[in-house]
Amino acid sequence: MTESETNAKTIRDIYEAFGRGDVPAILERCSPDAEFSFEGGSPSVPWHGPWRGSAAIGRFFGTITEAVTFQSFEPRHFATSASEVAVLVHLRYEIRATKKVVDELQVHWWSLRAGKVSGLRHHEDTAQVIAAARAD
Repeated sequence: MTESETNAKTIRDIYEAFGRGDVPAILERCSPDAEFSFEGGSPSVPWHGPWRGSAAIGRFFGTITEAVTFQSFEPRHFATSASEVAVLVHLRYEIRATKKVVDELQVHWWSLRAGKVSGLRHHEDTAQVIAAARAD
C-alpha cells in the first residue's frame, strides 16, 4: 500500500469512528499536537475552534455533538498525496439551539505526518453556518 493509500485509509477510519461516536479511535489516529480549525471560523459558532492537542480535539467532538443533530454526513470524494488528504463531504445537520438546518458541502483538508493526523482544516459555507447558529 502506498503512503497516499495509507493516508486515505486513516481518514476513512476516522470517518467510520465518527459515525460510531468513537472519539478515542479518532484520537489514536491524531498526533498529540494535532490542530483542528475552520477557515473563516467565528466565535459565534461554538465548534469552530481552533482546537489544539488531544484533549482539545476531544472537546471539539463533545461540543459539536452537543450542539447539532446530524442528519447526513457523507464523505464523497477523496484526493490524496503523501502528506495530505482532501475530502469533499456533504453535511446536513440541525443546530439544536436554533432549530435551523445547515445543508452544505465542506472540504476537509487533512495533513498527516508519520501516519498520524497533524491537522484538519474545514472549508465550509461559513456564512450559512453563522446564520444558522444565530438565534435571530
